[in-house]
Amino acid sequence: MLLGVVVVPLSGQTTGAERKQFEAIKAKADKGDSEAQLSLASRYANGDGVAQDPAKAVKWLRKAAEQGSARAQCLLGLKYANGDGVKPDKVEGARWLRRSAEQGLAEAQFDLGMCCANGDGVPKNAGEAVDWYRKAAEQGLADAECELGNCYLEGNGVPKNIPEGIKWTRRAATQGFAQAQNALGLCYTKGTGVPKDYVQAYMWFNLATAKGDQRADDARINLASAERYLTPDKVAEGQRLASEFKPHKASAAEESPLPPAQAGSPPPGGGANAVPPTASVSGEASKIGMVNVKAEDESYEIFVDGAFVGNTPAMVKLAQGAHVVEVKKPGFKDYRKQIQITEGSELTLRAVLEKQ
Repeated sequence: MLLGVVVVPLSGQTTGAERKQFEAIKAKADKGDSEAQLSLASRYANGDGVAQDPAKAVKWLRKAAEQGSARAQCLLGLKYANGDGVKPDKVEGARWLRRSAEQGLAEAQFDLGMCCANGDGVPKNAGEAVDWYRKAAEQGLADAECELGNCYLEGNGVPKNIPEGIKWTRRAATQGFAQAQNALGLCYTKGTGVPKDYVQAYMWFNLATAKGDQRADDARINLASAERYLTPDKVAEGQRLASEFKPHKASAAEESPLPPAQAGSPPPGGGANAVPPTASVSGEASKIGMVNVKAEDESYEIFVDGAFVGNTPAMVKLAQGAHVVEVKKPGFKDYRKQIQITEGSELTLRAVLEKQ
């Protein structure tokens, strides 16, 4: 489904002030002002200050689009794709979306990615879809972050990469995107890229159900399933976490594979994204130690307590307590070492992997 905006027109008579404002905008549009043309198209589409007329909305969108307005190009592409005010034409829709996407409009990049994924107006190409999702996701568009995360989790159009999938899914979830919240909850119930944690799962499912969209029913089913594994106290904890949640752009700390440390014990692991050397992956600032992980080259992957934290060599900060460090590379036997971190400790691990 292409990303679009649904506007419900309000009933009632047009006031004199609204009509006067409409005439002023139309005068600018007639002189070639692309912003006025875009505004006029919106008014015809929504019946704002004028009788609703989808065909005239398309007419003014085209005028603005032909002048290079990325927003108009995107909206015109959606009009063609959905047959709104114009005869449906997916090829023409994709053409306008591409022109907008190439100008860098995130919404158009996402919509073009969907066209590539589904073969709507363009040849079906999962790899190209991922490329467009990534461009939009890097601009913070939650829809694209969620879709990109799913591609990595499923290995669709890109090599399967669970930590990368978790990273992008979490980014979308923290923005309040219900589909991503439900997906992240499922990862916590299955232990996919994160440790099994039914409290975290309950929180994300709870948030997803609150959106009331078409996927809310799935989230409610998942919420009930997670609740079966929780005591009343744990359910209350999950509800508290959901009530305290506020949508926002994910920070580097939130994208870390490990959640914030719990008092008195190290937190569980969970894959998300690679963190740069010397970055802290867990622990309270006053109760940490460091481990320097080295190997023969920089292509080895480091996991701490099951969570991917980066590539060798890396200096990793860890909360005091017991941890399991693993170093992996395809075609080699995993290196695995259990370590004990104390406050202020500094350890060095040199991983030597044997070929399988």
